[in-house]
Amino acid sequence: MSLKRKAITGFSWSVFEGVFSTGSIFIVGIILARLLTPKDFGVVGIITAIIAVSNSVVEAGFGSALIRKLDANNDDFNTVFYTNLTTAFILYLLLFTFAPQIAIFFNIPILSDLIKVAGLVLLINAVVIIQRTLLNKSLNFKKLSIIAVISSIISGIIAVVMAFMDFGVWSLVALSILRPFINSILLWFSSNWFPQFIFSIKSFKELFNYGSKLLLTNLINTAYKNIYYFVIGKYFNPVALGFYTRADQFQSPFSANISFAIRRISFPILSNFQNDSKNLKIKFIQFIRFSMLLNFTIMLAIVAIAKPLVLLLIGEKWSTSIVYLQLLCVPGILYPLQILHLNLLLVKGYSNLNLKLEIIKKAILLPIIFVTINYGITEMIYGLILFSIIEYFINSYYTRKIIHYSLTEQFKDFLPFMIVSGATFLSMYIITIFEINLIIMLVIQLGVGIIVFTVINEILCLKEYQMIKTKITTLFKTYK
Repeated sequence: MSLKRKAITGFSWSVFEGVFSTGSIFIVGIILARLLTPKDFGVVGIITAIIAVSNSVVEAGFGSALIRKLDANNDDFNTVFYTNLTTAFILYLLLFTFAPQIAIFFNIPILSDLIKVAGLVLLINAVVIIQRTLLNKSLNFKKLSIIAVISSIISGIIAVVMAFMDFGVWSLVALSILRPFINSILLWFSSNWFPQFIFSIKSFKELFNYGSKLLLTNLINTAYKNIYYFVIGKYFNPVALGFYTRADQFQSPFSANISFAIRRISFPILSNFQNDSKNLKIKFIQFIRFSMLLNFTIMLAIVAIAKPLVLLLIGEKWSTSIVYLQLLCVPGILYPLQILHLNLLLVKGYSNLNLKLEIIKKAILLPIIFVTINYGITEMIYGLILFSIIEYFINSYYTRKIIHYSLTEQFKDFLPFMIVSGATFLSMYIITIFEINLIIMLVIQLGVGIIVFTVINEILCLKEYQMIKTKITTLFKTYK
């Protein structure tokens, strides 16, 4: 199978995973939001942030180092396995020990017990890092996607049953543990790789030399992505954080999953062209344009339908989340592009530069947070929007230097997608000025948006749209 065909197939399976795996969790989240309180979501939001930061340390950049290393062998795989497992065990012990102090810091007593249980995710993820890496390296996204869907559905059903049985916040914790647990079991037993008693100092040094910079980069980046959870949880209250997390969980399944698919596919494919600058640029631009078509349109569509979407799906008690959702979609638009620019640095081996850039960018973010925190959560999100724009210009500057892809060229590539998504957004948003039933409003918005999106793309004949159209048509004919 050609590399192009593998990329298309890989993206198709990633979309499948996004629709059915993330879709099922999204539906579960809606059910849980109706059964639980904003405070419950706020408490779990703090735990999610803590685990996310810890998990970035466990991974330590070794997975990416293995994917990038074209001649990775069994010594490398075993060395990474035992390194990550040891790191996960140590981190879990630290979380278990300091859980009471963390609960005191946030003034949420139940946080201590929740962290001790939720922290087990670190060990669960560590035992399958090699199985997951091997599948990513070989572009076998079909197996990864099917396993993710099964894990999401089973864990989601259990979490909903627990919520109905009045387990409260523990329902959300169960969801966060069971999903990776089931995923790990299925990955372990569907893989041909099993650990051996091998540990190579040489392999560790080689992979750590690359992975250590990526570790610090990922740690800084993950802390940045979750810093608003920590700040809102500490300086406001769990209820306010609950509104923020619910808004974030409405837009992140789309921006994060597009980013996840782009990152998953682009890194191994771009790595194959790390020594071929001409083709590296061609492939990079293809990924940029494709992510623009999807993410710009989807994010702006969510902004347009935010009001009926929130009120219909999770109810009036979450109305505060509407404005947060609309604002969070703006940095969400740029997120897949940020991932692509950073992937390019890593593919070319500039992990040192990547680390320096992350330190510089986060040094810019901190003053923005310290200023906006005094005004409120809405103002903090405006600060996040400003930062995401600054971040993009910094990232794209080095892309220009590495593959000679200037900001002017990027803007020219962006323009047709900005026209499509902008027109689609306006056609959908204008419906909200009418005082009509929310269900009718949402149906009309979606219908108008699909029509406008299709008509403009047919006029412009964008090749990315034509590729999607051809793929959907082929699947429909096959099914029929």
